[in-house]
Amino acid sequence: MPENKDYRLVIKTLFGLEDVLSKELLSLGGREIKILNRAVSCVGDLGFVYKINIGLRTGLRVLLPLAEFKMDSVDEYYDKLVDIPWEKHFGLDKTFAVDVVGTNELLNHSSFAGLKAKDAIVDRFRSQTGDRPSVGRVGPDVPVHIHIYYDTIRVYLDSSGESLHKRGYRLAAAHAPINEVLAAGIILHSKWNGGMPVLDPMCGSGTFLVEAALIAHNMPANVYRDSFGFTKWLDYDAELYETIKNGMLKRAKEYDGKIFGRDLDTFALDAAADNIERSLFDDVIRLKRADFFTTEAPASKGLMLVNPPYNVRIAADTHEFYKQMGDTLKQHYAGWEVFWITSDLEAIKSIGLRPSNKWSLYNGELECKLLRFSMYEGTKKVHKLNP
Repeated sequence: MPENKDYRLVIKTLFGLEDVLSKELLSLGGREIKILNRAVSCVGDLGFVYKINIGLRTGLRVLLPLAEFKMDSVDEYYDKLVDIPWEKHFGLDKTFAVDVVGTNELLNHSSFAGLKAKDAIVDRFRSQTGDRPSVGRVGPDVPVHIHIYYDTIRVYLDSSGESLHKRGYRLAAAHAPINEVLAAGIILHSKWNGGMPVLDPMCGSGTFLVEAALIAHNMPANVYRDSFGFTKWLDYDAELYETIKNGMLKRAKEYDGKIFGRDLDTFALDAAADNIERSLFDDVIRLKRADFFTTEAPASKGLMLVNPPYNVRIAADTHEFYKQMGDTLKQHYAGWEVFWITSDLEAIKSIGLRPSNKWSLYNGELECKLLRFSMYEGTKKVHKLNP
């Protein structure tokens, strides 16, 4: 197991959320924060590793460095990996897998680099213990990450295990649900902290709603999870983990506001109800079967989170749909802040509103724009505000 010292951690995230993640890390006590591409690095000890796995809303994986070295040959790559004391990090009863990012002239395919790394880990265990651990192709106990950058090799233990977007509350899913990390990132972009009502008028399986409730109550994002990658490491400190988790839970706060979810799809609403009940926020979140175009706003002002359904197949239909949405916002939602994510970059022109801010994000492999519309109270025009 790594010593309890400071490490230069790498925390992966989605493209476009790096700045939001850096602010989260700072608020949780991260030091020497550096923004990277789809990642942020910072300095912290093992207790901090536990803390950010529990608490981060916009992190996907927390990687702890094991080794960094230069290589001049495939044999040297193998030898350097054999030199790492893998048997001190996890036992024979745990499965492992190797994920490789990048290539170089010698390791010109990530599968080849991963196979050599797997061989090195197995051979190290055999030489030290006389036996070998198994490779876990699905859901390994100990994921190992290797980053290749020219002749520089960086080796990490993945302290998260399953991606941190898998919170544990969403077991039921409607069509094309938004990633939990992306949903949280959009809410954090809005700087909402529970001060006014929230509405998701096309709520699907309720991801925006639960993430908003977590933020409003200052609850750790991964409080529902009972397992992380670090819980499989040798010398995992369960007492320290419980102390940190309980300390974070004590900072939770009451929230007497309202979070509204609406949808026309009864299947989606059933999925949302199941997820919200599992999240224990069914006393805060109000679900209703309703048509966005014919239903009045639930409050005079608030934050609206919009992830329109992607099942509008014909381009003309999408443009008309977006035009209707824009008209509805102008007519019924004066005083509201609207954060709208879409992958249909052409249909944006049909909304008929000028966004006060735009951000580039990715929803899976889909390039998206996050649009902010500040609906100025008392007029049907958009009032341009500073972010």
